[in-house]
Amino acid sequence: MDWKYYARMTLGNKLFILSSISFLIIEFFIGVNNWFIQSYFNDFIAPIIILTLTKLLISIYQNRLYKISNRQMLFFFIYLSLCFEVIFPFQSDDYIADFFDIYAYGAGTIVFHFMINKNICRYSN
Repeated sequence: MDWKYYARMTLGNKLFILSSISFLIIEFFIGVNNWFIQSYFNDFIAPIIILTLTKLLISIYQNRLYKISNRQMLFFFIYLSLCFEVIFPFQSDDYIADFFDIYAYGAGTIVFHFMINKNICRYSN
């Protein structure tokens, strides 16, 4: 198998495509007036996009379809939460700590686990 197969199996996931398109539309094409979408939607889809791209890069590097482990997802969730909700707000006024963002990161990570990480692995040998 080659990198094209890994890209097709990873980036071809409908949830990843929908998340990426939603992010691009919200950030670059329309101004959203909904407070929920402005505050939490991108925090929800960020883990889906980041973990899917990470899965692709590791799959290419290891030359096999990679499955991100539960420990790796937990580390990612804790790292993301600490950086964006503790460290960055402490260092800069551009970031605001919001406890509900952590729930959005967690929900996105869980959705990735059940919808992308599990489904793609069914096709691997």
